[in-house]
This record gives sequence, C-alpha cells and structure tokens, in this order.
Amino acid sequence: MSVQGQKAAAKGAEMSAEWNADQARKQAKFEEDTAQTNMRRKRENNKRAIARQRAMGARSGLTDAGAVGDMLVDKAERLQTDVDDIWNTASIRSQQLEGQATMSLWEGEQAQTASKYAIYGTIAKGVGQVASAGMQMKGALPSGGAAGNSTAGAPKAYTVDGTY
Repeated sequence: MSVQGQKAAAKGAEMSAEWNADQARKQAKFEEDTAQTNMRRKRENNKRAIARQRAMGARSGLTDAGAVGDMLVDKAERLQTDVDDIWNTASIRSQQLEGQATMSLWEGEQAQTASKYAIYGTIAKGVGQVASAGMQMKGALPSGGAAGNSTAGAPKAYTVDGTY
C-alpha cells in the first residue's frame, strides 16, 4: 500500500508540475499580448501628441524645419522610448515566467525521481522485514540440536551392516 501511495504522490507531483508550467506559459503569453496592445495604444497616443505639438507650432506660424523639427524628433524619440520600455518590461516578465515553467517541470522530474527511490526503499524495507520474520520463525522451530533430534525412547533401527 505504501508503494501505491508513493506512486500516486509521484503522479500527482508530475501533474501539478505540468499544470503549473502550463499556467506560467499562459501567463507569459497573456503578458506579451497585453504589452502588444499597450504598445499599440501608446504609439497612437504618441502620434496624437506629436500632431498636437505640430499644430501648436503651425498656429504660431512656425514650420517643421529647424528648431521645431528638432523638437518634434526629440519628442518622438522620447515617446518611442516609453513604447520600448513597455516591451522590455513585458519581455523580462515573460522570460521569468518561462523560467518558472521550466523550473516547475524540473521540480516535477525531481519529485518523480525521489518517489522512485522511496518506492525502492519501501520494497527493500518490506523484504528485510519478511526475511527478519522468517529468521525469527526458524529460531522458534525445533532444530537439529539436542532438543530437536532426541532419540531417547525411539525404537532402534538396523543399519545397513546389520548393527544397531
């Protein structure tokens, strides 16, 4: 029964590890998808911000050349950095989750290995107990010594040469 319980525990650990790994991968995918959506929204907002800046300059009679153009390029670069930061954060988090998935599977394998050794130990212990019980029973039975092979009172038998 102990061996069966250890097998069930190993199977449970394996299933748990696979489920945890699957959940970590799903979370990584979700976070990447969310980051893609947030990056798209951020780019749209950045375009609007640059368009507002361009419109303000045009109302003032400035063209997109010279200092105004440089300012718009600088603003676009800063806004793109925000988009890049969104992806970097999501990418790092996704890598962490993939690492957790891998670790979960490794832990499941380790639990399987430990369970196998526990099963072998349980079997060896059972064999040892059976052997010990057998030795105890053998010691309790009459043996070939004086108590077990007493011939007192037994009829004498003829030997091959005809003597007693």
